[in-house]
Amino acid sequence: MSDTTALKKAAIVALKEAGFSNRAVAERENVAPSTVSRINNRYGPTHHFDAKTFRPSRRRKMDDRDIRTALRMLSSGQAKNVADLQRRFFPHLHVDTIKARLREHGLGVYVRQSKPLL
Repeated sequence: MSDTTALKKAAIVALKEAGFSNRAVAERENVAPSTVSRINNRYGPTHHFDAKTFRPSRRRKMDDRDIRTALRMLSSGQAKNVADLQRRFFPHLHVDTIKARLREHGLGVYVRQSKPLL
């Protein structure tokens, strides 16, 4: 799937405003009829063909402030590991969620290897 250029979006909206059907515009511009409908609905009223549309996303369970708190608690020794951090400060989150967010901020998680008995 390729992105539709601003020029092609403008042509599609102009043809729709001229009264052409979705199928006729689609054949003329070599796109799918659903693409014609989507572009006309999205860009037809505003004519801002270069604008990116806002797509709301799900809010993160652990925001940047929580990350800073977690890093501070781990570095100061108030929490020994992620499980302790979760129990004491973030009981509403899963341990894997905390690990993933810490990993995104450059704090890797490792498992300490035990020394073999000789």
